[in-house]
Amino acid sequence: MGKSRNNHASLVAVWFDRLRFGGMRVGVVQVDELDSTDVILGLLKGKRADVIFLSGVSFAGFNVVDSRRLHNTLHIPIIIISREEPDNASVKRALKKHFTDWKTRWEPIRRLGRIHAFAPKPSEQPLYFESVGIPAAQAKGIIRAYCVTSRVPEPIRVAGIMAKGLALAGSELPTCGHEVGNTELQRLKVHYREQAGRRF
Repeated sequence: MGKSRNNHASLVAVWFDRLRFGGMRVGVVQVDELDSTDVILGLLKGKRADVIFLSGVSFAGFNVVDSRRLHNTLHIPIIIISREEPDNASVKRALKKHFTDWKTRWEPIRRLGRIHAFAPKPSEQPLYFESVGIPAAQAKGIIRAYCVTSRVPEPIRVAGIMAKGLALAGSELPTCGHEVGNTELQRLKVHYREQAGRRF
């Protein structure tokens, strides 16, 4: 999950042991550049995982993640989650309009293939996902298992909270792979709740 500050953004990676939070790392990506895949690989260095959730196909504007490269490098299934149905036709038009290297940015999106709609909780609106290295039916089971408090899988929900907490705290951690301990994590949680309560 990324949160933009000027020409760069924090990228938060969290990991879970089943439904138990295990920790987080924070990296920095450049807005509208193409470094997000490398940053994610850096954040995951030395960590073991059975599956990787991504909150969308890009971070920090059009900093597109190459999910197939992640899968081929790490040999771990990738599940890309979107709260709203992606409009890839509009994305392609925007890339053509604003980037001379639009084909390079579009290719990782094109290769993802079919977008699946799925409602982990029947009483709520569906979310949308794409999967790499794992059948859609199996991905649905994993998504459902991690949707505890909302229709969004817990790792993505928690990463979003942490990214907002970093932004509200005015924190930018300039080196990829900065690992956040439990004390700092609790401070971010408290700060986010306090600030969110004042602003919203």
